[in-house]
Amino acid sequence: MGNDVQLVKMAEIGVAENSTHLKTTLGSCVGLILHDPKRSISGLAHIVLPRKMRADGAVGKYADTAVPALLSEMVRRGSSPSELKAYLTGGARMFPFSGDRRLTSIGHLNVEAVKTILEELRIRLTFVDTGGELGRTIVFKNLTGEILVTTLNRTGDGEKR
Repeated sequence: MGNDVQLVKMAEIGVAENSTHLKTTLGSCVGLILHDPKRSISGLAHIVLPRKMRADGAVGKYADTAVPALLSEMVRRGSSPSELKAYLTGGARMFPFSGDRRLTSIGHLNVEAVKTILEELRIRLTFVDTGGELGRTIVFKNLTGEILVTTLNRTGDGEKR
């Protein structure tokens, strides 16, 4: 890629400026990217669950804490909420044959929770690639706002889109 890449792991939030790219791999988790094209600042939250249900300090783990925390960090770095574009990926149904409905629907619940929060915050969603039964690796190019999504197959190889 020729640029720095910041890897954002599960339950983490990362922010990139200038030519740094953001990267993560998702299954049922959701990747939310907020991008400020005017200031070349982008943030990525790797969200695991829709809402915080216990005393857990992992802010990036839950949609209801990660989205506000990501927005706050973007604003702290000079972004205006009205200028932000949101990109939403992931939320796959990774366990389609499980008898536990909570496992089969967690991806969908993650996606819906993030969409609801973005709507409440009046942040426009400009890109969505969610659902399905396969994980994804995403790379977000901060300077251009380009997102590269590679859908993984069952063997771990991927197909770029």
